This record gives sequence, C-alpha cells and structure tokens, in this order.
Amino acid sequence: MAAPGDLDTSFDGDGKRAIDFGGTDAARAVLVQPNGRIVVAGDGGPASSFCVARLRTNGALDATFGSAGKRVIDFGGANESTQGAALQPDGKIVLAGASDLRVAVARVNPNGSLDTTFSGDGKMTFSWGALSRASAVLVLPNGKILLGGFSGPEGGNIQVARLNANGALDTTFGTGGKAPVDLGGDDFGLAMARQANGRILVAGRSSAAGAVVARLRASGALDPDFDGDGRVTLPGGGSANAVLVQPDRRIVVVGNASGSAMMTVTRLNRNGSLDTTFDGDGTATIDFGSLADLAHDVVLQPDGKIVVGGYTQADEEVAVARLNSNGSPDSTFGAAGKATVDFGVATFGNAVALQPNGRIVVAGQRTGGDDFAVARLVG
Repeated sequence: MAAPGDLDTSFDGDGKRAIDFGGTDAARAVLVQPNGRIVVAGDGGPASSFCVARLRTNGALDATFGSAGKRVIDFGGANESTQGAALQPDGKIVLAGASDLRVAVARVNPNGSLDTTFSGDGKMTFSWGALSRASAVLVLPNGKILLGGFSGPEGGNIQVARLNANGALDTTFGTGGKAPVDLGGDDFGLAMARQANGRILVAGRSSAAGAVVARLRASGALDPDFDGDGRVTLPGGGSANAVLVQPDRRIVVVGNASGSAMMTVTRLNRNGSLDTTFDGDGTATIDFGSLADLAHDVVLQPDGKIVVGGYTQADEEVAVARLNSNGSPDSTFGAAGKATVDFGVATFGNAVALQPNGRIVVAGQRTGGDDFAVARLVG
C-alpha cells in the first residue's frame, strides 16, 4: 500500500503528468477547487503568454475548461509571466504577473473564458514603476483583489496594490490603490498572506537586509504592532519565498538562507518575534544533500503539519518535505520527512497545494520538453 510521500498512482496512472502549451512552459501556481479539481497556472505557449490548465481528480485534462482543458491568455506584450493565482468563491480564477514590465492581471470564468466584468475584457495592466511585477494575488472576503510584488529596476520597493472586484484600482487603499514598502535596498515582494483580522503579510528579499517579512494594516499602512515598524528581517539573510498564517496567528515563512544549500522554515509569533518553540530557535532546516535545495512554496495541513515544496539539485528533482508542528521532520512522510519526484529530466517544483482528501499536489517545470509538471503524493 502507498505510504505518505509516495506518488499517488490514481493520478494519471503513475502519480505525475506533463502539460504542453507549445512553448517554454512553466507552472508557477497550483490551486485546488472545493470539488478536488486542480488548477495549474503559469506561462509559456508559442508567444510567451499567461497559461492555465484544469485537471480532473484523476489527472486527466478537464475538457469543460477552456480548449480541451487549457487556456492561453495573451496581453499583446513580450515576456508575459504568470506568478500567482487565486480562486474566488464563485469559481472564477484570478491570475497575476507581468507583461511588458507592467503588472498584468486576468480573471477567467469557471469554464476558462475571460470574465468581461473584470476591466471590460477580463484583463488589466498597471505600473508600479519602470519595472513592475506582481508575484502573488489574494481574493479578499469582500471580493476585492490584493496584489503583492515589486518595482524597479534599481532601488525598487516591495509593492502592494488593491483592486476593486471590477478590476479598477481601489483608491481607498494606500495612495491611489498602491502601497510601497521600502527596506532600504533593492526590495522584492515574492509572496503574500492575509491574517483573519485583515492585516497583510508580504515576504521577500532585500539587498540591504536579506530575507524579510512586512505587515500592513488593511489600509495599506505599515503595522507598528509587527516588530515596532512593520518590518522583520529573518536570520541568515537570503530570501523568503512563501508565507502562510496558522489558525493561531503564528506565521510560517519558507525560503533559503544566504550561502546555505538547505531549505529554511521559520516561524514567527504574531508580533514578529521568532517563535523559539519551533525547532528550538524559530528556524528549521531541511537538507536533501545537494548543493542547492530550494524552498519555493508552503502549505499547512489541518493537523498542523507543514508541507514544503521545491527543488533539489542532487538529482534535479522536485522536492517535498513535511515537518511536524514543532519544526521536527515528520518521520511518517517519505524518507525521514522528505520525498522527491523524478520526471526523468531536470524538473523544478514551484508550487504546492492540498486536496480535500489530504493528498499533496506539486507543480513546476519539466525541462527538456519545457512543459508544466504536476505530481500528486499521498498525504
């Protein structure tokens, strides 16, 4: 019988599948609908566009979505990239990233068609500066859309913006709908989470501080209740690539420390201080034994266990690890809390999600064919 961390062979026969959009295709976000169907978003295709696919629970492409389960969205620019995706309660899907150095956002209906109630044609762009990109997107309970990312090219800031449900910038947020966070260097917002009280967490990196987390109030102002000035620098430098909020309001951040080949998982108390009940000092490391073990995403199980998705250079494989709630490796998962997925060629794991039955879905990029790569593990 399959054990936790094993590939789930009820998914496409062997637990993994590739999705080809006809270009250099990379999946960067994965969502699970309440009915268990899987939405995989990224970019690629012949013209380097936004790409999204939907799979049935058995791994087959869902023919009721887009064209034979896939949809390509072209903003008419160059170097279009989808970095984040969010699911609305009504089943609509919001995609965020960049096109021609501007923030780009699209919304599709549950059948994959563009939602023309969003900005008139289902697509909108705006700028935070000379170089703008959205890295993360959240849908708020009131239907508004929160975007996190960065501006540049030099001396840029972490950026947060809020849109109304119709796609227009929400001018009641920050200044004209936008709120910058300056950490004193070249600052990049890479991930975002929202607390139950409406406060907003943005994680990323700064050339001046390394791995960072900032917290904003719902208005867009920095929250001084979070480490005194709304900003926390994590130990070890490096980069914070994903963030989530536990039900007890403690904050989990994953990434990589400077000069370290290992994944790092840090837990903060609600005030921004390190939670020393987590692996003794607030930070746990995960070592797959390669020169580069990269943590790209994180999800929390209902039992409090923490699942981290990424990549290990050792065999150029997707890497998934699971920690107990105290930061120790979960010995019931894979080999000493770690599992890898071999697609036969170098494959990057960029995003992870949970199905309602507890199975773990990880998505990324399969090189060689340059396709979306999706795998499902027993949870």
